[in-house]
Amino acid sequence: MIVLWPLALAGAVVLVVKSRQRGLGRRGWQWFSAWAVAGALFVLSLVTGFSVGLYFFPAAVFAMFWLALHAPYGREMTGFAVGIAAVLLALLLV
Repeated sequence: MIVLWPLALAGAVVLVVKSRQRGLGRRGWQWFSAWAVAGALFVLSLVTGFSVGLYFFPAAVFAMFWLALHAPYGREMTGFAVGIAAVLLALLLV
């Protein structure tokens, strides 16, 4: 079961590469924010593991795959790391 998280990331990376090759995608701060939400969902599902994380995992994977198709550019994808950092920072402060 733990293998699903790296497989989901690898699948999103493949979609990003293919979307860039086809010239698809949009840019802007809205897409940065969407990537941040996807990153937060992903790390929240990973951290909470087999309890509540199983409910967050499908939403996180859907968000990552959808964004990989619609916003595959680097500047916007940095929001994914920001979302991860925000959740980890919130966990450290609690």
